[in-house]
Amino acid sequence: MKVREIAKNYEFIRRIVMFSVLFLLLLQFIRSKILVGSLTGSLLFSWLTLLDPFAFLEIQLASRSIDLNAINSVLPVIGIYLIFGRAFCGWICPMDFLFRLINKIKFSLKFSLSHKIPSNIGYLFFFIFLFSSFMFGIPIFTNYLSHLTNLFRGITGLYFLIFDMPVEFSTVLYSILFILVLLMLEFFFPNLWCRIICPIGRLYGSLNKISLLHLRFDRDKCLNCQVCNKSCYMGIEIMNQINQGKLRSIDCIFCGRCIQKCSQKGNVINFKLGV
Repeated sequence: MKVREIAKNYEFIRRIVMFSVLFLLLLQFIRSKILVGSLTGSLLFSWLTLLDPFAFLEIQLASRSIDLNAINSVLPVIGIYLIFGRAFCGWICPMDFLFRLINKIKFSLKFSLSHKIPSNIGYLFFFIFLFSSFMFGIPIFTNYLSHLTNLFRGITGLYFLIFDMPVEFSTVLYSILFILVLLMLEFFFPNLWCRIICPIGRLYGSLNKISLLHLRFDRDKCLNCQVCNKSCYMGIEIMNQINQGKLRSIDCIFCGRCIQKCSQKGNVINFKLGV
């Protein structure tokens, strides 16, 4: 398949990957052991444990100790993100799909509202969550405020309720309401959660600086149409970076929208795996 043809289908390919991972996780409800757990912590093929790096940091700070087993679980995940950077947010996280739906609804309603908060403010939230976990001895974000935790806790709780299995209703209700609050937040303040509040994305985004995957540019073929800037969900000023030949922004989730919208699809902007 030619580069231009692939570029036209990034949205479709992303959804295939995202729903495939979600499907594998949902298979655990019928006792499949391919992928057990959630996107925060899981067990792959019954032998490889995977733990989200931010959850790892919170757990260690909350317990005020170092768990060697947790280190073994987090290292494979760090290895993945050293290769793919923040691609998790654009290719795996289900909230990207839900937020995309919210934005389509906004477009149909002709509702528009934006914010100009610098994404670096996100580091403040990052350290507040870590400090709170240390002070209270509880992984605050991972346990109560993580979109991943609440999404999968809500799905699991609904499954238990449907099949009349024991579950704490208040916990299920909290998780569902929390996800609804995030969707409302996205409606009124697009990408505020992803760009600023979410510490998971902040940590993965930091790895964009050194990850093998990045965006590369061919300045000579650029028509200066600014479409890449307008199409970027994360609000990155891509044109400001194009003369550098590559993009290493902590906000980039490698969704491929800038490639897909570009009239020179795949010729001006494209993914590059390597140095």
